[in-house]
Amino acid sequence: MIDTLLARPERALFALALLQMLFWTLAPALSHSAPPLDVVEMYAWGREGVVATFKHPNLPGLVLEPTRWLTGEAGWPAYLVSQLFVVMTFAAVFALGRAMMDAPRALAGTLLLTGVYFFSWPTPEFNHNVAQMPLWALIALALWQAATTGRWAWWAALGVFAGLSLWAKYSSAIVLVVAAAWILWDEQARRRLFTPGPWIALVAFLAMAAPQAFWLVDSGFAPFAYAARRADVGEWYAAFEFLLTFALQHLPMAIMLLAAGLFGAAAASAPAKPERRALHFLLLLGLGPPLLMAAGALLTGAGIRSPWATPMASLSGLLAVALLSERFTAARLRGLAIGACVMIVVFSTLYFAHMRYGVAFTGKPLRGNWPQAEISAHFEDLWRERTNGAPLRIVAGDIWTAGMIAMDGPNPPSVLINGDLTISPWVSEADLRRDGALVVWSGRQPAALAELIGARQVGQWGFRPANASAMADDIVVYFVLIAPEHLSEAPPPEPLPSSRSER
Repeated sequence: MIDTLLARPERALFALALLQMLFWTLAPALSHSAPPLDVVEMYAWGREGVVATFKHPNLPGLVLEPTRWLTGEAGWPAYLVSQLFVVMTFAAVFALGRAMMDAPRALAGTLLLTGVYFFSWPTPEFNHNVAQMPLWALIALALWQAATTGRWAWWAALGVFAGLSLWAKYSSAIVLVVAAAWILWDEQARRRLFTPGPWIALVAFLAMAAPQAFWLVDSGFAPFAYAARRADVGEWYAAFEFLLTFALQHLPMAIMLLAAGLFGAAAASAPAKPERRALHFLLLLGLGPPLLMAAGALLTGAGIRSPWATPMASLSGLLAVALLSERFTAARLRGLAIGACVMIVVFSTLYFAHMRYGVAFTGKPLRGNWPQAEISAHFEDLWRERTNGAPLRIVAGDIWTAGMIAMDGPNPPSVLINGDLTISPWVSEADLRRDGALVVWSGRQPAALAELIGARQVGQWGFRPANASAMADDIVVYFVLIAPEHLSEAPPPEPLPSSRSER
């Protein structure tokens, strides 16, 4: 069956996409009782339909919110959406490889991505990093095709993808800088500057990016101020550690190459090497962004985190195949296909086992083990009971706890993040007076909640982690009810037990 698929690389790509979507959607859907933190946050932002927030642009939230309307669910649709973004990346990488080399090597470069960490374990957490992945790959595809063919449609597509990438994360500017550098460096691309194409791309880019630019100005560049506040000073070796980690996250890919024999002897039947221009493109677009980010951290002394490199690995497989073209054969492609199947099945199974059974052995629940549906239902019932059936419109608290409670239903309540009106402009003081709020948190209380709570009595409730052993402690959620203004102040909740054993 594998040989039949490989005879038609496009069909093999489709099979790869189905396998990726099936296993990496089911693994979290069957093992999580609560979505990952970033998914909870994306739903909270998507509910409000805003262009951006105090942290990031809001493309992931805007993508997830329609899935909540359509399905009435929050959780598994996010896992499916995340895998759709991954397979869109696969498709763009395949198209680029086919344009540069040929379909079999394009397929090989795509199969190798299953051996890159960023395409496996982190993908159930749909966030800004995952949202960037197909856009970076599409930028590379459109740039190569535009500069090679000169067609205006590719230049327009380049501008659209470049502008849209800033809706995913503002750090996408890194790939745009590298892309601009390649246009100036490559002779053929540089000649295109004297044609209408690049200027069409610029107009399309400005049109797509304009809403983000207007929002940034209107907000006083709030995300940049947030980033500056959160920027931690890195050690002198942080940039080198980042690059080393980036390399190690390709280790399974190297194992795939080794097992398939691509580190072996050159093959007489190997295809011609890709043109030097294509190799230079892959080197610059593939390695330029992580090197540029590391250089920035080294020069500024800022901290740097390995997840930021997530979209930077999309061209790694194509680069490896291009460098090893003289060793490429149909038999070795078959080895890569088998390796890709193994990677998807093994890593998704390990992920499922880690999330489903890990807490039973450690006694320490992960966020994915929190009983989200039970927590949400409990506090919605409590709110209705204490407010004579008033609708719950506002949940205030840390984004994890409040976001979980506000996830369910086609029209869920708004989240007042940390109880801070300045970072949650969708809630006003008038809204709070009119509708009241359920205030919740777990762990340390956010500082901004103190003023909101005032002298009201704090209650607490314990929830059993999903799949936990007897030695695991309950998860404690603290809460305060602020009644809507049309009701008399609700009686303060009496302290409640924090573990099942005390109830």
